[in-house]
Amino acid sequence: MRGPVTEISLHYRKRGEGRASGLVPMGTLAMRLGTPAAHADFTKQKEAAMPAAAEPFVGKALTERRFAITENLLNDYENGLQLGPHADGLARLVPTAVACDAEGAYFNEIAFPNHIGHLWMRQEWESYRSVARGGTYATAGSIRNIYPHRNRQVVEYEVDVRDEGGELMVRTRHHQSFLREAPPDGEVRFREAARKPGARKFDIPQGEPFGGLARTITLEMCGVYFHGDANYHTDKAASAKLGFRDVVVGGRMTLAYVGHVLEARFGAAWWRSGRLTAKFTNPVWPLDNITVRGVEKPSNDGRREAFVWIAKTDGTVALVADASVDGREPFAPSE
Repeated sequence: MRGPVTEISLHYRKRGEGRASGLVPMGTLAMRLGTPAAHADFTKQKEAAMPAAAEPFVGKALTERRFAITENLLNDYENGLQLGPHADGLARLVPTAVACDAEGAYFNEIAFPNHIGHLWMRQEWESYRSVARGGTYATAGSIRNIYPHRNRQVVEYEVDVRDEGGELMVRTRHHQSFLREAPPDGEVRFREAARKPGARKFDIPQGEPFGGLARTITLEMCGVYFHGDANYHTDKAASAKLGFRDVVVGGRMTLAYVGHVLEARFGAAWWRSGRLTAKFTNPVWPLDNITVRGVEKPSNDGRREAFVWIAKTDGTVALVADASVDGREPFAPSE
């Protein structure tokens, strides 16, 4: 961490500023990326949980289904994020972000009819146990809430991942936002900090710094991470259909970097007792340079607490999160 930092402005960078123009590939490059077997695994699991779309409502039960942890999915996770395995005996544990991705197949069951401009707003994780490589798990959930936010409707839904014996492995709560009305010209526009009445800022708490993981996210990385599936996180044409001028780097990718940093910080305690509440504050675009930093705060009520954020090189903050683990849990995984 470079010197003492007390606050960071949350602001938008105009598309094209600080980036070389013409470097983002177009077309369907994503379909040529990712492990072919992983794409088949991903597509099969996704299609199995895609009944006919219906208007979402509070209390709606989501389809019970199966979620498999294959080596192909894990390879695409590591290669797409350009991450190596953890040290200290943690390498054999499946990254928490992989298990939390089980919720992704429920989009068609929770979505409003207008998909133009839909974006992640918030995400919550509760981790209880590590899923196993090669394991198959049961997933189920429900829509917990639907609430307004500016010109959007937000659907909050919860998904549980359980083993064959019914033990809870991971619980996620996802807040997906949908524009109430499609833009007249079909183009999604984002607010800029200079036009807001006041700067939005947050204070970085006192504590021990950690993290510092930096990456330049490319379109090729997006394609691998999402298993070659063409969507607005991987494909320029698909993004345009949803009103975006460029590919939107998936929130699953940026959040996975946060998970990786927290795993390295807290060790096996993160898999057994990790809690995360994240807020997405600005989009990430291909060729953005991001850095994940954190501060571990003084312990409170027996839990080790941390504040984590993702910032671009121009100071734009893409994500802020609060995280914690049970302070009694050891760093090393159990045998």
